Amino acid sequence: MRELFLGEGLSESELRWGARTGRWRRIDRGVWAEGPDEPSQLDRARAAVLATGGVASHHLAAVLHGLDAVRLDGPWVTVPRTANGRRTGTSRRDLPPGCVVEVAGLRCTDGRQTLVDLAPWLPDLGWEQALESALRKRLTCVAAFEALRTERVRRVLRLRPPGAPATESLLETLMVQLARTVPGLADPVRQLWIEAAPARLDLAWPELGLFVELDGQQHFGQPVYDARRETAVVAATGWLCGPFTWREVTGVPHSTARRLAALAEQARRRPLRSAS
Repeated sequence: MRELFLGEGLSESELRWGARTGRWRRIDRGVWAEGPDEPSQLDRARAAVLATGGVASHHLAAVLHGLDAVRLDGPWVTVPRTANGRRTGTSRRDLPPGCVVEVAGLRCTDGRQTLVDLAPWLPDLGWEQALESALRKRLTCVAAFEALRTERVRRVLRLRPPGAPATESLLETLMVQLARTVPGLADPVRQLWIEAAPARLDLAWPELGLFVELDGQQHFGQPVYDARRETAVVAATGWLCGPFTWREVTGVPHSTARRLAALAEQARRRPLRSAS
């Protein structure tokens, strides 16, 4: 991430010299960035926090926290109600006490407040993806939202099985969401441990004897490891396995949902062995 700094302690001539020689570039009022490159949207958003003395919030806070499914297309910074709120990306309000943390050198709303702020801006699926990543990163917990009356938050929380762990990747969240579109298919069990293999499954339907393995191609050698794990689980349980890739889940979701439905129907017709 590009280094930003305030021009305090440097004279105007020093700042002009640095800009002229390409050592740094002015991004906002009193805020400079290392190097001569054109500022990115993220550079401008972070500079707005420094220039106003505000708090990174909404979309910028989500990006800084690394939440899934959020881009810099909404508010960036929160300033007090008494401050000037005319600049792009500014929200004027008083934040609840105790909800500000430091992330990447900036004052930033914590995980819970960031998700609360995003609720009016994201669709249900996008907010759920952001929520799952925040839970995965342990930035918040499901109980922190149970008292909220925001309809979007309540709708998404009603979809989560009680006590379900966070998904382990965006791909896993997308597959959970896709599985909901299959008529008659229950919510999958997440991260199910099969002692006889031994292995942990991404998503499984024990009542059907079905599990899916998701190939995100995130690590070298991962496909080989996954194939060995699938073989061990099938040998131990007799369950049916359906492998799915990122391209299938994100690029052709309708045909992928049909394939999942066909696997579920095939699993229903097979003799079921219990797993341990």
